[in-house]
Amino acid sequence: MRIKRIELDNYKRFNHLVIDEIPETAKLVVLIGPNGTGKSSLFDAFLVKSQSSKSNHSLVRDLSRREYYINRTDRAFASETRKLADSIKVNFHQGDPQNKDWSTIFNIRTAYRVEADFHLASLEPVQPSSESARFDRIIDPDQAVSDNYKRLAWKRQADLDGEAPAETTFGQYRSESLAKLQIGMKNLFGDPTLELQDFGGIKGGGVFRFAKGEILDFHYKNLSGGEKAAFDLLLDIFVKAEEYKDAIYCIDEPEAHIASGLHGRLLETILDMMPEASQLWIATHSVGFVRKADELMRRQNDVAFVDFTGHDFGQPVTITPCVPDRAFWKMTYSVALEDLADLIAPSNIVICEGEENAAAQGFDADAYNRIFSASHPDTLFVSRGGATQVERSEVLIAVLQAVSEGTTVWRLIDRDEMAPTEREKKIQQGVRVLTRRELENYLYEPEVLSTFCQQANKSEFNDDILAKTQELLNGNQPEFFDFKTITQELLQHIRTTTKIDNIGNNRREFALEYLVPALKSTPAVFEELEHDIFG
Repeated sequence: MRIKRIELDNYKRFNHLVIDEIPETAKLVVLIGPNGTGKSSLFDAFLVKSQSSKSNHSLVRDLSRREYYINRTDRAFASETRKLADSIKVNFHQGDPQNKDWSTIFNIRTAYRVEADFHLASLEPVQPSSESARFDRIIDPDQAVSDNYKRLAWKRQADLDGEAPAETTFGQYRSESLAKLQIGMKNLFGDPTLELQDFGGIKGGGVFRFAKGEILDFHYKNLSGGEKAAFDLLLDIFVKAEEYKDAIYCIDEPEAHIASGLHGRLLETILDMMPEASQLWIATHSVGFVRKADELMRRQNDVAFVDFTGHDFGQPVTITPCVPDRAFWKMTYSVALEDLADLIAPSNIVICEGEENAAAQGFDADAYNRIFSASHPDTLFVSRGGATQVERSEVLIAVLQAVSEGTTVWRLIDRDEMAPTEREKKIQQGVRVLTRRELENYLYEPEVLSTFCQQANKSEFNDDILAKTQELLNGNQPEFFDFKTITQELLQHIRTTTKIDNIGNNRREFALEYLVPALKSTPAVFEELEHDIFG
């Protein structure tokens, strides 16, 4: 299953929340935002929905707790799960579940997944996961390892009693039954190694056994908290994959107790173990999880980010998936690292022309940062005065690279009046030079102005604006003309002709608010500028 749209009406803190336009290609959906913004509440809604098809409400052990937990206002909410579920609408790309049975649609893990020790002393039948419940609310403890061990033990017995192929030997079954889980653990814990050795079995104490380095028969209880937490998540997917083949898997704060260096690998391992038709939803503050998700999105285009930041959920709110840009990463680092966020250096720093002002960056740097915020979110443009000051920034570059290990710094200047041979010489000296005269020659390119008219729903004025541009160019080539001499007159003509509200008379703000988005949506011009800067 793949979720398309979610609507929560007067549910918990949400007046009316809609999450829309989730692409069918999204195998992973990442919920981000500071604490208290409602990410876990969404998983609570999924939990209620999954329980709503049970006629006797056997999954809800304490309805009075749920009533006050769910209540958004002083007005008491109906405590019946089925009535509560009416305020929750979930639409799928494949259509609603057959027979309206939601019990096998959601497999949910809370953030409180701690089980220090367990052992199985006897074997007894177990209900399907969809017929039982470990918790009622997303704030409840979620001890799943022992429960999943019981399920594996009962499945083993059923398989060996006749459900496994007749030609399968006991030895084959023992070596193959845990293979996928063992591979997942091996991929995750490579240095130092931690391998799932065997099932243990009732005779062996009814608990999993591990090989840790050279030590064999390492008891589950002796694993570290982080090792247990990671194993718990992989084990749960391994056990539930048969029952939840076409489902939504939800994990609240998968990073809990796990070292940050494992976050990216853990996410990849979870996705590898999940059934192909299913979808994974995570709510996270982890930079490692978000960075790995961003890498997967750019490589495979199967990830959606849903940002809960900055919304007033007391009012109706619609959220659609976002693309990670520089503002996104600044928020992510701020939430994850708090005061340390400002110490994180970008991967690339580009020193460009523009006013040196401690209070505000120059126009060029501001525009470049906006243009490339999504396609190059790890790049920061900074102003350094005129072309001569930029070219003489060797000391600044050395300092930046010394204090920010791993950061690449380069210089970018306008072409201005340079001849081709002079430009080539500058490039050979390590200075990147625009192909056109300066940034304005890209922003006021006729194709970009046409895109601007289209985005502003003023396409009927496109020919008039282009004619005015040609008149002001007076026969000169737009690539090398000094656009700064005509931008005020051109802006005045655009403002008078189109009558766009709040367009103003400020050339800087007009370019930043209107022409920058237009340039980003004009592929030929964007790619030319990108090549000039990034190669």
